[in-house]
Amino acid sequence: MSPQVNHHPVLRVRLVEIPLPAGSRDPEVLIDWMLNSLGLIRSKGANKSTLDRMGGINKIMSQCFLKSTSSGWTAAEISDLTGISSTGVHNQLVKLTESGLLSGINVDGKRTYMVNGGSFQNSAELIGINTLTIAKQRLRILSGHIAESQDRMEVPAENEAVPFRMNVVSLMPTSKEIGIAQLSRDLGFDGDRIRFDDDLHIDLMNILASAHKPLGITRLMEETGGTRARIGRILGRMRSAGFLERAVVASRLDVDIFTGLLRQYNARGSDWIMSRGGLSRFPKDVQKSLTDSLESGEHSLEGVEESLEKLTIDEKGLFLNMLGGRVPLGYRVKGATGDEVLRSILSGLERVVSRISTISGRLDEVILKSD
Repeated sequence: MSPQVNHHPVLRVRLVEIPLPAGSRDPEVLIDWMLNSLGLIRSKGANKSTLDRMGGINKIMSQCFLKSTSSGWTAAEISDLTGISSTGVHNQLVKLTESGLLSGINVDGKRTYMVNGGSFQNSAELIGINTLTIAKQRLRILSGHIAESQDRMEVPAENEAVPFRMNVVSLMPTSKEIGIAQLSRDLGFDGDRIRFDDDLHIDLMNILASAHKPLGITRLMEETGGTRARIGRILGRMRSAGFLERAVVASRLDVDIFTGLLRQYNARGSDWIMSRGGLSRFPKDVQKSLTDSLESGEHSLEGVEESLEKLTIDEKGLFLNMLGGRVPLGYRVKGATGDEVLRSILSGLERVVSRISTISGRLDEVILKSD
């Protein structure tokens, strides 16, 4: 009987941006890196070597598919060789095929698995094509959901690199929600413990997609009723996906400087504010107006706003830090238009896919030389 191809109907993969394994050509290290980049391995402890922390999925790849990328392996053969239970092998094979790293065919009635495309380079190419295509198709609804606003981009974004991390899932016919709610879940914004009665991640997405300025967590707590911790975790996942970025909430700077000046003046006086408080860094007229208002007892928010009017946001942020405060950061979608946000997300995705392609090519070279 000839082999019958039976493609798995689902793509379900979590792309994770992690540091490249330097110049390593150890196949165990390389396959471990690939499994981590595909979100297939839970944290195992950074202080342990790859072999010491090898789990079931590593054993399957190392003891079977590293030895033969184009030959077929049945679940029974894998279980016999690795010592992993048939249930454990099945669970790992489901994840590996859904990620696109392996493919399965029926041969004489037996499900047989191989590295997708017959090599790790081919599997990486297929993963890249499929994840990018599906992501572009599914993110179209997100692009159209975002309100266009040049105003929210007036303040420069925080200069902080956030490693990319996002789920890519093909749309299933059993999906109960076709739209932004299902997309948010499939992108992984609600976390690993899915609760279908919990719409906090959807509420946050809707609020931020329509906002015309960065919004702080306190504001988001007021609008959604969510706790600071839960909102922070969801926002973190959205940032990792390239959907959000942090920027200074400019409207809060003058308020926080006003409060900081009054607190430090009452505690330490004008001399401290001029020296340790950083006021001496700024123009003479700014120094005079602020110290005069403090010493005369006429310190007011309106006066502070007028005195600081000529300072840049960066200068105000520095002043607030010198006064012992923290620059108020808010969250905004990463672009003035939906298309810009979409490009931000796809840029991170393409970066991870490119890294996987690089390492998969190196892994094939190592395997070829060891044959």
